[in-house]
Amino acid sequence: MHIDNVRQRRNGTIDVDFYRREAFLLRREATNKLFRRVGKLGRPLVRVATIIVTYALLSPRDPLPPSTGSLFVSANVPLLPSEPKT
Repeated sequence: MHIDNVRQRRNGTIDVDFYRREAFLLRREATNKLFRRVGKLGRPLVRVATIIVTYALLSPRDPLPPSTGSLFVSANVPLLPSEPKT
């Protein structure tokens, strides 16, 4: 059997505020450790993403003519008919 010493007030009740404050500090410490770890892992990922985006935006692009099998080949459709209808 495990017996803990329970912190009590002078009137014999359990000092809930003490345990609440202690739990808050432990949660805050754990959260800070987690964010520090995530920050250390996140920095290289942000750097890699920045390099990839910069490369993609600054790399030269040669406009290639669309291939004949492409769906996006412009069909030379005149806006106005060149011959009148008969």
